[in-house]
Amino acid sequence: MLTDQRASNRIAIIDVGSNSVRLVIFDGMTRAPVPIFNEKVMCGLGRDPEDTGKLNPEGVELAVVAMQRFATLLRAMKVARVDVLATAAVRAASDGKLFCDRIARETGLTVKVIDGLEEARLSALGIISGDPVASGIMGDIGGGSLELVLLDRGEIKKRVSLPLGAMRLHAVFGSNRARLTAEITRYLDSVDWLSEASGQQLFAVGGSWRSIAKLFIAQENYPISVVHNLAMPRSEMDELTHIISQQSRISLEKIGGVSKRRVDSLPHAALVMNMLLARMCPNEVVFSGHGLREGWMYEVLPEDLRQRDPLLDACLSFAEDGERFHQHGEEVARWCAPIFSELPDNIERLRLAACIIGDVGWNEHPDYRAIQSYNRILRHPYLDLNHHDRVFLAYTIGSRYTGNFKGDEASDRILDDDARLTGRLFGHVIRLGHTLSGGVEGILQQTRLLLEGDKLILEFDEKVSTLYGEVVEQRLSKLAKLMNRESEVRLK
Repeated sequence: MLTDQRASNRIAIIDVGSNSVRLVIFDGMTRAPVPIFNEKVMCGLGRDPEDTGKLNPEGVELAVVAMQRFATLLRAMKVARVDVLATAAVRAASDGKLFCDRIARETGLTVKVIDGLEEARLSALGIISGDPVASGIMGDIGGGSLELVLLDRGEIKKRVSLPLGAMRLHAVFGSNRARLTAEITRYLDSVDWLSEASGQQLFAVGGSWRSIAKLFIAQENYPISVVHNLAMPRSEMDELTHIISQQSRISLEKIGGVSKRRVDSLPHAALVMNMLLARMCPNEVVFSGHGLREGWMYEVLPEDLRQRDPLLDACLSFAEDGERFHQHGEEVARWCAPIFSELPDNIERLRLAACIIGDVGWNEHPDYRAIQSYNRILRHPYLDLNHHDRVFLAYTIGSRYTGNFKGDEASDRILDDDARLTGRLFGHVIRLGHTLSGGVEGILQQTRLLLEGDKLILEFDEKVSTLYGEVVEQRLSKLAKLMNRESEVRLK
């Protein structure tokens, strides 16, 4: 049964966009919030093929029905805080205020219409929430507008909102390439700071740009289906966006992997990115699942929570929900730290994460624990990792559950030999720690794992020496072999 305390922590955002109206409910204010409810209705409020300057009447009716449903669900779920944010379509429409008034009258929800610069700021905060030192340009393409933000090590330096939304470009210019190019050129040329991010990253936000990533995944049989934090070199993106920008609806539908509601405007979104790349000259494009909603969530967090590591907090939540002894992971991390000195900061962070979620597969069948845990982490939607680190963490946990974990196409394609060896080492030491202690807190504190010369030494307090047995010996020996050392056991 849901406690009143848990219900009172719930917060929600409704994003009223040009294409869709989406409700996301979070189970509380945490550094790595996990949606407990996420529903999108494709309303098309911004579809205005007759250029009337008003909201699409059919879209308005769909949006009202969706908002009525959302209001009922929010009351039933006892959500404590609800923010409704409307972006380009509503703010640009002459009847936008009438729409907001109707929503308030029929649902009791108050719609806040935010301007383009505020939309840009919140979307940029969404990127910063996952990467606090992000540098480059955040580009968020919606149906009605394109927001661009210059980021420098997690600080917002400059921002702009341009009427280059994919739906608007399709509605106004259709497939007229010359007029499209002229329109995009006119607005991008007005942004004189794009080249300041040369050689850095373009963080691509928005459903239309994520559809480009989905096309790449489908076409190339890319082994990870998660779009979030997929990074592609600029040279590949130049070619891909150029090709997509010239495709017809029929051609794109044959490729598959793209929502039918986005097919018409996808070439326009691809052309905008292609022309943006030419002016910005980034080293790569990073597709992000974060945006306005995540930025809103990040902003409402207390300052102390903002300072926490989103990956480690996500792993702690993951462990608390699914492990037998969820407090044990941090103890394992401290226990094995002496044999992994001077790791690069990013690898040390992944080692800590792996120790925290090192018991995630405990309730799987023993024959499938390794591969099930690997797949679970590889495809987990809420781990804020680039694809290399995602595969590395999954491979580490797979190695925790078996001595000879092989991985799959993703690890073969994305990890080099050194990364696989490091993942196996981390996995085997977690395996040893859990075997030695049985997952019980306090036992590892009475032992020490250390390196001396060419030896890996496991040292016991005499009062817990009976914990040493055949299985512990086998796993200590295996770990030592991976480290090209001999194993030794000592009593003190």
